[in-house]
Amino acid sequence: MKKFTGISEQLNQYIITGIAVIGIIGILQTFLHFGVVSGIGFALIPFISIACIFLFKKSSWMYIIVFIVNYYISGISRYINIPIGIVMDILLIITIVFLLISSGFNKVKWKQSINGLTIVSLIWLLYCIMELFNPQVASSEAWATSIRGVATYFFVISLLTPIIFCRFADLKKFLMVWAILTLTAVMKAIWQKHVGFDSAEKYWLYVLGGSTTHIIYSGIRYFSFFSDAANFGAGMGFSMVVFGITSFYTNNKRIKIFYRIVSLAAGYGLLLSGTRAALAVPFAGIGIFTLLSKNIKSITLGLFALIGAFIFLFLTDIGQGNQQIRRMRSAFNTEDASFQVRMTNQAKMKTYMSDKPFGVGLGLGGGKAKRYAPDAYMSQIATDSWFVMIWVETGIIGLILHLVILIFIIIYGTYISIFQLKNKELKGIHNALVSGVFGMMVASYANEIFGQFPNGFIIYACQAFIFLSLSYDNELTNQQQNNNTHELQS
Repeated sequence: MKKFTGISEQLNQYIITGIAVIGIIGILQTFLHFGVVSGIGFALIPFISIACIFLFKKSSWMYIIVFIVNYYISGISRYINIPIGIVMDILLIITIVFLLISSGFNKVKWKQSINGLTIVSLIWLLYCIMELFNPQVASSEAWATSIRGVATYFFVISLLTPIIFCRFADLKKFLMVWAILTLTAVMKAIWQKHVGFDSAEKYWLYVLGGSTTHIIYSGIRYFSFFSDAANFGAGMGFSMVVFGITSFYTNNKRIKIFYRIVSLAAGYGLLLSGTRAALAVPFAGIGIFTLLSKNIKSITLGLFALIGAFIFLFLTDIGQGNQQIRRMRSAFNTEDASFQVRMTNQAKMKTYMSDKPFGVGLGLGGGKAKRYAPDAYMSQIATDSWFVMIWVETGIIGLILHLVILIFIIIYGTYISIFQLKNKELKGIHNALVSGVFGMMVASYANEIFGQFPNGFIIYACQAFIFLSLSYDNELTNQQQNNNTHELQS
């Protein structure tokens, strides 16, 4: 028997050696006959195969990869001319395929994806699909390009997140990755401030026209590797709120300190962006958190922070010599020129939209519409706001539906926080997510945040985690009960 075992092991070694030799010969032949790129591609096949097998078994890592790409893709597009939307579409499709294949390796909780969020996101997606038949639509290409950011990603991420991140540990993994990404974004903005812009960034600023909104009389607005400073500022405000609140409830002391560092860094990033509207994220986020906490100490601290910040910015001139503080302070000035322009534009839109209850069609509102309808009236007026854009493109009916969905999300998150969640750490993280999402909703009145990379993906994922909180709470309750049972038995 031992003799046969030895022969079998030798045979396996010969087979492996033979495969390795054939592989090396194949790589060399590919290099010689088809070039370096093809040779490298052929050499990577075994590693890609191993990675695919790993991702089939651990589909959450495919989600994380998509999340990371989503975070950097706007910055990457400055250096490589890539179709951002198509790349993200392909990655999400691959994630779905991997998830379907992984169901052969692991038990996939498909039913967990059916919740209030996926239902309302599907309703919104169906409404936006029907917009294709809007008689006002002048370009089906504009509709196809716009629907992904307005509705498709909302539905797909709401559907995938509960299936893939079905455990509380998965939520913690997501937060940790997000925190690290936030730090890289802040470091890039600091590099832009103290070292300068690179050639690709200068091209975007001085050739493509970014300087008109980013190098202005009040100073330079830094944008890191985001699409623009407004998007960067809102994202940093989001991180500031979520990680600042989470740090007070995380049990691990090292992670607690780390999240506080991330929150402070994100706050500095917000200042570097010079985006006044982004101030709405921490103001609104901390405001709703004081209601969710039901803790006198938290409410007192929250109100003190809000009132103190308001007094500092609105009622004093302290720090007026600092351009970031000066720019933030102008957010409270209703006589500001840019604010007046927005009000004038919205008045023009109101007159034009009076007989268009379903809007002018997806992708046909604001400056981006010039690509599809250069002479259209609405292509000449900047929307400058997510909600104004939704109103223009989907009409008053679409805006009401969209607002009802967003209000439902916040009410649901508030309800389960106050009446149903039991685990203290989970409840704190849940409240942080609700606060951050609410802050982004408020800030969306001034900026088109939801449909932008990377903030849209993060908002949709956080909304999904809000709806997963009850499932996480049941998981943690069962774990505690099992631990108590084991202690009693021992």
